Amino acid sequence: MKDKLIYDINQYIAYLNNSGLFVTVHGKGISGLLEHNIHRHPFCSLVKTDRNAWDKCIQSQQKVFKQYGPDCLFGMCHAGMEEYVFFVNEKTFVSVSGYGISKNKATERINRLSQEFFLNKSELLHIYETTLKHQTEDTEALNTLIKPLCYMLSLLQILLTGIPETETKNAVFNSLLAYVQHNFMNDITIWDIAHACVCSESTVSHLFRQYMGKSVKKYIAELRISQAKKLLSTSDLPIGTVAQMCGFSNIGYFPTAFKKAVGASPTDYRTQTSGR
Repeated sequence: MKDKLIYDINQYIAYLNNSGLFVTVHGKGISGLLEHNIHRHPFCSLVKTDRNAWDKCIQSQQKVFKQYGPDCLFGMCHAGMEEYVFFVNEKTFVSVSGYGISKNKATERINRLSQEFFLNKSELLHIYETTLKHQTEDTEALNTLIKPLCYMLSLLQILLTGIPETETKNAVFNSLLAYVQHNFMNDITIWDIAHACVCSESTVSHLFRQYMGKSVKKYIAELRISQAKKLLSTSDLPIGTVAQMCGFSNIGYFPTAFKKAVGASPTDYRTQTSGR
């Protein structure tokens, strides 16, 4: 039942994201869902091109748990983007992000962000204006969509309770997957992953094939293409910038790799999916 529930949760989150929402899950007890632990919005992706700014995102995220309660929260992150937060319990929450409502307050945070980190203020403001939603959601309607996800997550945590991680190897694999998720935009190797997670390269390869059914290299390549598709369809970032933000060190190779994987060039894909 656990595996079926994880599959259903992943499918439901994919459905919500395909409906125009940016849904992520944060906290503990989300084994099997780590791919949904990171904001993929173009604004967030741009902020995270600076590793220190990303570290601050993680630190700021921990403060959200202090606001645990039964009601939906709406607030602004340290970078200036706003999100709706639905708590599953005191250790897990669902975020629906991608909103820019309080522009003056956001501009102040973007100014501070560009001064503190290696981030271009004009680029941040442009992405803020062109990719965020500048109107609020119908909270009641949003609650209807997100509450079922919260209930499924709660059930998953109940099912995971008492399952020995030494038997499932989940602890090691989750560590590997989390590292890849946070570093796929860099030129990482199996050695880098193994070194960071304190295991052998053969363990990395074995666990990825066991849990993902594919090699580490293929998984990273698919992750980069998936992120590129999202950035192309939701922003007007230059193709070269998209390539860099998704981990393609050879920008000239990006169009070839993208067309081979998707069946259309980055420019054509953007036109087909966003009308840009």
